[in-house]
Amino acid sequence: MLARTVFTPQTTARCRPDAGAPRLAAKPNSAGPALRCVALLALLAMAACSARFDFREVRTADYLVALPGKPQTQTRDVDYAGPGGPTKLSMTMTSSGIGPTLFAVGVVALPAAAVAPEQVDTTAAWFREALLRNARGKLIAAQPVSVAAPAGRTLRLAQAVRAQGETPKGGMAGQASGAVVAARFIVVDDRLYQVVALGAEAELTPAVLDTFFDSFRLL
Repeated sequence: MLARTVFTPQTTARCRPDAGAPRLAAKPNSAGPALRCVALLALLAMAACSARFDFREVRTADYLVALPGKPQTQTRDVDYAGPGGPTKLSMTMTSSGIGPTLFAVGVVALPAAAVAPEQVDTTAAWFREALLRNARGKLIAAQPVSVAAPAGRTLRLAQAVRAQGETPKGGMAGQASGAVVAARFIVVDDRLYQVVALGAEAELTPAVLDTFFDSFRLL
């Protein structure tokens, strides 16, 4: 699904300095060995985040997102089983990754019937299940999430998804290991945005996922 062509980012943004770092209240004479140790560990964690995933801001025609390395873009057909019967849709996927860890944003224009109020939940569920099939994933949780829509655009659905899936082990076909699948499905106007992170739980820490998902912004 992710055969790639290079997409050139315009600006750079590394892991947020405050991502995942403990917040320490300053108190007179409170600094001591234990406090200095906690601060040092937080700095080491942030350094590891920046070194492992060199997030850079990528701008497309209608969204911004931070991706590590050099993103690549592919457009492919999707056989969507919608309310009006099977329909061939076109999804554009911009993705990048480090080793078996993948970050991606897919965008697809939907037919009017698919974004009707009584149908939009079913539409998002169809794309969610397609993602889980591709990742050999099992759904853990799906819940609404807050997303800001630009002025003049209509937010129809925003959902956060977490699942347990599989990712190739050592890049060798046929050898897979457990993976976290974290995703956002967002429907604005007639567009569905599929924002996905897939990788080992040790790699996709809360700080890394926050950096990725918080960076996504509709234009």
